[in-house]
Amino acid sequence: MMRNRIVPRMVELAEGVYIETAIPRENHAALRSGFAGYPNNPRWTVRKYKAWKQGKLWRKSLSDGSMTIHDQQLIATETALNAAIASPESERTSWRSPFKKFAFSLN
Repeated sequence: MMRNRIVPRMVELAEGVYIETAIPRENHAALRSGFAGYPNNPRWTVRKYKAWKQGKLWRKSLSDGSMTIHDQQLIATETALNAAIASPESERTSWRSPFKKFAFSLN
């Protein structure tokens, strides 16, 4: 029986820039295309489009400083990791249900 296992593999996003990802091999070209800044292809499948979008997000993260290249590998910076860990707690306390004003009791 064959199982679909997620196998992380190193992908070369640009010359000398690598990242470890579980994105399937058939979508690596779209991932590199997004990282390089090329537009998406309207004939792509949803998975290829998502890979392209992820590559675009990594390029944006690299340019704004939340990711950096260390030993030819793209990694998240410590400040970005701290922000990612701290933000869910602050969002949880500040979030208010849009249905709160419609709450009523039948008693």
